Amino acid sequence: MEKIAIVGFGFMGRLHYGNWKRIPGARVVAICDANLAQFRDVSDGNIAGVDASTDFTGIDLYDDMGKMLAAGGFDVVDVTLPTPLHPEATVAALKAGCHVLCEKPMALDVASCDRMLAAAKRARRTLLVGHCLRFWPEYAALKKLIDSGKYGKVVAAEFSRVTPPPDGKGTHGWFFDEKKSGGCLLDLHIHDADMVRFLFGPPKGTDAVVHRRAGGLLDHAQVRYAYPDKVVTATASWAVSKTHGFEASFRVVLEDATVVFDAKRAAPFMVYPQKGKPYAPKVSARSAYEAEQRYFLDVVRGRAVKPILSARDARDAVALVKSLV
Repeated sequence: MEKIAIVGFGFMGRLHYGNWKRIPGARVVAICDANLAQFRDVSDGNIAGVDASTDFTGIDLYDDMGKMLAAGGFDVVDVTLPTPLHPEATVAALKAGCHVLCEKPMALDVASCDRMLAAAKRARRTLLVGHCLRFWPEYAALKKLIDSGKYGKVVAAEFSRVTPPPDGKGTHGWFFDEKKSGGCLLDLHIHDADMVRFLFGPPKGTDAVVHRRAGGLLDHAQVRYAYPDKVVTATASWAVSKTHGFEASFRVVLEDATVVFDAKRAAPFMVYPQKGKPYAPKVSARSAYEAEQRYFLDVVRGRAVKPILSARDARDAVALVKSLV
């Protein structure tokens, strides 16, 4: 039985909590948030399935992480704090002898990522960063299809991830300070940047065309990743209207098929072969976040699992995004 402590109980903290309840052998025993209102209120997010209320029976509640770590009684710390707080919280938890699952992005800069990696090595504990897209059913199926070679080599790939800007109120205010959030590239586009590396390996070069809103916040970008044998582009935006809402999609053109994912389509995930009829591949019904948390525990438990994600991957994703501007 792995005992879990969650640090940061906003939207993502509640999402992770719900997943831990569904995973055999995992039990949340402590939750910490400096803002006690978080134990009552549900922060807005773009993911469905977060419980509006939480039963804290049998869970120790803290407003100070230092006190929580001193009290102990858990094996894992799940860090779902704002990005600028990731390094200190992660290093402190590792020093306390805990394994750590930290939300993405790993940190605001590569040096901080390296400090987190070094702390994990010294502590001989598992550190994983929540790049959920590697576990997202349609993206995982795309990876499997490309690696199979069934439809030949990739000719071109387009990725898009757009959403209305955070409301900037209350606990969301830090998103509008690029020194804290990294703007839409580090906070939002890092999902697709990591997926590009996962699918195709490190690019030979990068360039980006960006827009900055009044006040200077980077809120829209068109990115190109240079490969010798394929065209790879991506769009990231915090600038679309509220009525548009969140949207994530991809179109990957292979020699013998085109693979499309767009959650707003009637048929969200389709393969269009050069020969034969289009079809919708079967994908896992399990949420990417739950799959990611299960994978983390498998690694912690020393189980023989196919490598999908490492903390080093998360560090390299930050380095890739930082190379864009």
